[in-house]
Amino acid sequence: MIYYKKISFFSLLIIFFHFCSIVSANQSTHKIEILVNDKIITNYDIAQHFAINSILGNINISSENGDFFYNKTVNELIDMKIQQTQINIYDIKIEDENKEYYENYYFQSKRLDKDKVYEIIRSNNLDINALKEKINTSIAWEQLTAGLFLHTISISESEVSELLKNDESLSPELAKRILTNKQVQLKSDKYLRDLRAEANIEKR
Repeated sequence: MIYYKKISFFSLLIIFFHFCSIVSANQSTHKIEILVNDKIITNYDIAQHFAINSILGNINISSENGDFFYNKTVNELIDMKIQQTQINIYDIKIEDENKEYYENYYFQSKRLDKDKVYEIIRSNNLDINALKEKINTSIAWEQLTAGLFLHTISISESEVSELLKNDESLSPELAKRILTNKQVQLKSDKYLRDLRAEANIEKR
């Protein structure tokens, strides 16, 4: 499990503003920075996700890596808007009674301490809804791509045997599941790249 040191949101924003043209990211002065088809990304969105990503990754933002993580945040937000469009088209919904289960799954799969992440986000006055949007989009996208591609994947016995040879702790069932998930992920990544290539992305 990953544990976090205290992070100052204000120091993050000082560095963040140094690397981009955003002059204000509070809720009353949202400025459109990017249009992805008919969806908008504001300076507020970028600032919130920039800070939240640094917390989830336990990353110290500095003058050396600020540009890289700013661009990474912007690209992830563009991908997220494209994913949300497809999620809406296919009417993928996470039922309220299942949200906590999937949220716990999200943190466990990334080996993150859920309570600690929430504590840091709240103590730094970040928007918890930005985190929930990130999690819900990730889970719904995983459900969508599994539905689209799972039936197209065939794992051979030789592939399973090779994986078992490399990791004897796995059962044949788990080995097959790992290989299947890897193939779904590869198809999902290509699907997203294709959607992004077709998208109308306009930076203001």
